[in-house]
Amino acid sequence: MVEPTPAAGSLTRPCVKCRTQEAALESRSQPVCKDCFLKFVAGKFIKQIGILGKDVRPPPPPPSTTGNGPHTGIRRYLLGLSLGLSSTVLLHLLNENVDFILAKGRGAPFELVVVHVDTSSSNAAAAAAAAGTTDHDVLAQYRERYPRFEFHSVPLSTSESPSSPSDPSSTTTATPPAPATAGTSRASTSDITTHLTRRTLLAQTHAHNCQALLLGHSTTALAALTLAEAAKGRGFAVPWLVGDGPVPGRLGLDNGNDDDKPRKPKAPILIHHPLRDALRKELLLYARLVNNPPLTALLHPSDPDSLSSTTTGENDSAAGATKPRPAVISHRDLSIEDVMTRYFADVEENYPSVVANVARTTGKLVRGVGAGAGAEGGSKEEEEEEEEECGLCGMPLDGDGDERWRGELGIQERGLEGVSARWGRLCYGCERSTAG
Repeated sequence: MVEPTPAAGSLTRPCVKCRTQEAALESRSQPVCKDCFLKFVAGKFIKQIGILGKDVRPPPPPPSTTGNGPHTGIRRYLLGLSLGLSSTVLLHLLNENVDFILAKGRGAPFELVVVHVDTSSSNAAAAAAAAGTTDHDVLAQYRERYPRFEFHSVPLSTSESPSSPSDPSSTTTATPPAPATAGTSRASTSDITTHLTRRTLLAQTHAHNCQALLLGHSTTALAALTLAEAAKGRGFAVPWLVGDGPVPGRLGLDNGNDDDKPRKPKAPILIHHPLRDALRKELLLYARLVNNPPLTALLHPSDPDSLSSTTTGENDSAAGATKPRPAVISHRDLSIEDVMTRYFADVEENYPSVVANVARTTGKLVRGVGAGAGAEGGSKEEEEEEEEECGLCGMPLDGDGDERWRGELGIQERGLEGVSARWGRLCYGCERSTAG
């Protein structure tokens, strides 16, 4: 027997959206019910995935397709999965979107390849194996919950030698250690690891013949990334790091060649952030409200948002869903990314519009001429300028800006002959990080 829907007048605190259910949550200063909040977050995702569908044309069908078959192929996307909150929510929303389209009797809108980049050290991996919480163990739970998608785990060293399409997950043992191992500070190590992870995902996007790379950055994460990269001397490259669209495609050195010449991709790589309109605290609340089981049960046990670290009650508001982070004993333990993440986590509690304005304004920044903007048919000068990319992070170089950074801070160019011989010309941010 179906229970009758209570009248709006009989509700103590009705939902401002549907007016038929009691409001149990608070989202952006408005009382809402659970169902409307889930639809609200999903709506933010649907808007962005629709934009992506317009930007990405379906590939041509395979040669074996007959005249009665489809005239176009199916879009292929690659999702970078960090086993954290935002990328997990994005994976779930992508799966929900496919379910919704298939329920209408239509074909799947896209194929999804999920790639996790393993950045753990050998010591950390051994400790995790003893506790049964390795990335491989956690990734197995994702495979079980989302069997329709293809999952891969690749080591960070794959950024040095992109694998061939026939075996995208293969790795090489001849790859030299990443310069992150030379960093003496946590900030340097974190910075280089982040950009090598991005390079690995770009390489895997080409190796799997995918048309776009999807990243799970929320509004809060994009705002933190903006200030962090500007503080590290990559302000010129912020439009490529934060905005959606084609990015410089340098993927690293092909170790199979004797001359070790930089290898350019055949086509620009499109990066898209489908969760760019959702705050991080909203994603956390969404993950805790999804049932059977909640998404927080999938997160790595070391993640502060995992099920072991959070509650699953429905009486939490979006304003208070974020769990306070542990106090910092020493600032030497914090990277610039950690500082910005903590800062915006505090700001979004009481001033979410400030966080949204930072990400929205950054998304409007115009990219410089050339440098991987994805334009075709440019002049010879523009083509030469496109070659000016950082050998480590792959972002466009701003020679004049880098010199101003050094001059204002009174920094002399240090001996980086070994790094330059391996990575080529570096931007100011990578130059500082490789120096420790």
